[in-house]
Order: sequence, then structure tokens, then C-alpha cells
Amino acid sequence: MSNPIVKITEQGAQFLKNGQMWMYVNNLVNDISAYDNGCQVDVETEEGEYLGTGLLSKLSHITVRIFSKDHEEIDQTFFRKQIQQAWAFRKTVEPKNLDNCRIIFGEADGLPGFTADRYNDIIVTQITCYGLEQRKYELYDALLKVLQEDGQDVTAIYERNDVKSRVKEGLELQKGFYGSIIKPTVTVIHENGLALNVDIENGQKTGYFLDQKSNRVLVRNLAEGKRICDCFTHTGGFALNAAFGGAKEAVGVDVSASALEEARANAKLNI
Repeated sequence: MSNPIVKITEQGAQFLKNGQMWMYVNNLVNDISAYDNGCQVDVETEEGEYLGTGLLSKLSHITVRIFSKDHEEIDQTFFRKQIQQAWAFRKTVEPKNLDNCRIIFGEADGLPGFTADRYNDIIVTQITCYGLEQRKYELYDALLKVLQEDGQDVTAIYERNDVKSRVKEGLELQKGFYGSIIKPTVTVIHENGLALNVDIENGQKTGYFLDQKSNRVLVRNLAEGKRICDCFTHTGGFALNAAFGGAKEAVGVDVSASALEEARANAKLNI
């Protein structure tokens, strides 16, 4: 059965041809009012040239998020393939930090609207795409199976779907464990030799800025003998890496009193 067709302007088509994975409503040509929100669609030029397959978001400015440019079905088999590719790449770039890493970087890993961060045995996820919310059982099942089959000790998924961009998709804000497994939401991770407290329930983003891990190491390698000011320090990640790297002085600054308390606790963990 063929997918519903979404027609796109010449300008929008050029964006997709240049590698963009989002199609915006202002580039929409045809009437999509009869299509089901979240359904799988094929995006074409007005002349009928195929540009990609994605999921429809009727309430969002991002009308279609492109998942494939090869007519693939967006199902559990597809999710498994994308997650396997992402996990294999993580294993090549940070093999010593797989217990605490960003597993899925959204569009960069072919899963737009989805973020997955690992904190020890818990995977914290965030979905900002209406169609993915409808398919999250298949998505989560594929995510757990890929890691478990690789011998990884992951047992639970915690959803941090409290980001405001979900409202633009017509999705509710919520957070909590997915399924029946309930675990403590505060854990200690070990990142490149540093011990860090992480609160996956109340911390910013998914609990910590795991996507900045490489940048923190870069600062560490440049810090020896220098005086470092870490603005917007959150829980002290950059400041602690600077201190660990031999900085003469490392100061963390943040507007949040609770974040600074956590930063002080993290500093004490590493004395």
C-alpha cells in the first residue's frame, strides 16, 4: 500500500536535497487535511520527484520529519537498524564511556525527534515528534534489545517528555518510567575518570549534558596552569574537568542554587 503524498515547493525540495531532514509547513503545496496525524508519508516535488519518507505532524511548523530517502517502512525493523548503526558508531568513538553516553542524537542518527541518553542501567529518552510518540513501543523495544543483545546492562527506560516543544506537536508533557520497572532516579556516573551525581528526574535536559562529553575533555586537556571560569556550570561538569586537568583555578557560576549545590556535591565526590 502506497503512502499518502505530501507535495513540497521548489525551495523546500532544495533544502531536502541539501541534506535537511525537516519539511516546513510554509513549503507545503497540497491539501493534507484528510491525512491522519502521525501517519507515514512520502514527500515529493510538484513534478512527482520522490524526496523522502517521513512522519506527518499536522499541528507543528515542522510538517514532516524525514526518516528515510529510500522508501523504507518506519517500523520496528527500521528502528532496530538505525539504533544498531548508532550504537556501533558510539562504540568506535567512546569505547571507554559506553555506560554513560548519548546513544541517539536525533537527526544525526536518522531518528529525528528522538534523543536517548544512557546513565548506567537506565536509558533516558525524549520524544518531540508526534509520529514517534505513536510508535514508541516499537522504538523502545528495539532500543533495549539492541543494547541487551550486545551484552549491555540496561534494564529501564525513563521518559523526560517534559520539553515544551512537545506542545507544538500536540503532545502532553510528562515524565516517568516507561512500563512496570521503577528504579531510583538519582545515580552516580563515571565520565572519563570523574564521578558525577545525576538526577534524571529533575536535572536539566535528560539529567546531564551528555552530548558535551567530548567538549569537557577538550577543556580538561587545555586547562593545565590556567584560570577557568565555567559560566552556566549546571552541576559543574566543565569546571571539574578543568580542575582535573590541572587548572590553577576553576570557578563554576550558575543562577540556580540547586545546580550549584549539586556541583559542590560533585566536587566532594572527586576529592
